[in-house]
Amino acid sequence: MSVSVSIVSFNTKDLLSNCLKLLENQKGKDFKIHVLDNNSSDGSAEMVEKDFSKVKLMKSEKNLGFAAGHNKVLKQIDDTYAILINPDTEFKNDMVEKLVDFMDKNPNCAIAGPKLSDFDGKLQSNGGDFPFGPSLMNWLFNLEAFGNLSNFHRTEKEYYEKPHLVDWVGGTVMILRTEAFKKIGYFNEDFFMYVEDVELCYRVSKAGFEVMIDPTVTVKHKSGSSSKDPKYSQWKGEFAGLIRFYGINGGIFVAILARLLVYIAIFMRIIAYGVTGKGNFALTYFKVLVSIIWRSENKKIQ
Repeated sequence: MSVSVSIVSFNTKDLLSNCLKLLENQKGKDFKIHVLDNNSSDGSAEMVEKDFSKVKLMKSEKNLGFAAGHNKVLKQIDDTYAILINPDTEFKNDMVEKLVDFMDKNPNCAIAGPKLSDFDGKLQSNGGDFPFGPSLMNWLFNLEAFGNLSNFHRTEKEYYEKPHLVDWVGGTVMILRTEAFKKIGYFNEDFFMYVEDVELCYRVSKAGFEVMIDPTVTVKHKSGSSSKDPKYSQWKGEFAGLIRFYGINGGIFVAILARLLVYIAIFMRIIAYGVTGKGNFALTYFKVLVSIIWRSENKKIQ
């Protein structure tokens, strides 16, 4: 049994240092730590070299993003499991042990993830239903008020109370059974960041493997730590990634329909935030809409 941890970092020096210290203090399981630095300008790579000599550091000459960054690591390891961890996370000293034990007990599970919260303890979405039909509509148009409906991003407390099968889990923290890559390949590098985890889980499910969430493990996550404008980056990444997901996994008609629904949903959010006096949010969504409409789909949307 062998385990590797993969961290992709971009200008998160202090958070990365803290994450590596937490990994050094993990109990029970021996594992290797790999860091792919995405051409950071804050001295992250130099800090790893100076303070964490046992970490296997890779330096990229440009920002590869999440999918391509982790692929650089995953293609070089030959371990039973790979654990992907964002540097902006905090976790207890038994996280690695619990995630590995969970996979050992669920041999058909190819990907699993923990429960996420922010640093104040508020629940974060870390999984949900594939964005088809009602799941897509409920997420795009914020229909959660009508109950715990099928949703692309599940946010209800009950969803994270016990281990169970899910459609997808997020890449913030996930453990992967590497033998699955032999059948389905790695992350799709057409995605720069956001929704590449959903697309990977979709291929995993189509190949006959399971995806599960294990809420007995909780990880704290500071979202958007590597971005100067985290809300813009997140919202643009999610909507653009969703469009790309349909471009890859749906026919032409479905892809066009999904794009149209995304445009309508963003436009409605601009109007809603504008009339309720939340001009900053309305402006951010306007910028997202312009970016998605005008940026070529032949390029990664960053």
